[in-house]
Amino acid sequence: YRKVDKMKKQIYVIHGYGASPDKHWFPWLKRILGNKGYEIEILKMPTPETPKVNEWIATLKKDIEIINENTYFVAHSLGNITLLRYLSEYENLNEIGGFIMVSAFDRPIKGFEELHPFVETSLDYKKIREKCKLKVVIAVKDDYLVPFEFSKEISEKLDAEFYLIENAGHFLDRDGITELPLIKKILENTLEKNN
Repeated sequence: YRKVDKMKKQIYVIHGYGASPDKHWFPWLKRILGNKGYEIEILKMPTPETPKVNEWIATLKKDIEIINENTYFVAHSLGNITLLRYLSEYENLNEIGGFIMVSAFDRPIKGFEELHPFVETSLDYKKIREKCKLKVVIAVKDDYLVPFEFSKEISEKLDAEFYLIENAGHFLDRDGITELPLIKKILENTLEKNN
């Protein structure tokens, strides 16, 4: 257990379905931002192979100690809808630093019926839009799991900056993605500007 410094920038990374903190580009991001002195934590989501929406949201509630203008989120795939639900349901949400969402979706995805419970509840996009300063959505044209149009839709609902990358699959290590320099660049620019 660590005491969180309210004034220090906190970055929480929320992984997706079947993933873990040591997969894909998460360890790279943690190392590179950690070396710069930022507090970055990759949350370990329960039973990632058989995710339950209530357990995933409960994990965010338990592991995120302080949420304020120094709190930033990076979420991937199923982690995005979990984050959106968490922020939607958060009572008296203060202004927060913001988020970078990678391959986000908020509706059912063909072939992944087991994930439907995550997208069944409507979200308070207005609240999230108004409370977040940094709002970025990143998608890939050739994403074979989450159609990039789904991410684009979310970016419009959140009034977020939208980046479309030509080819990187679903941003997984098996797609050859073990680093994501775009996220590093956006976070560093934001964090250094707001120091």
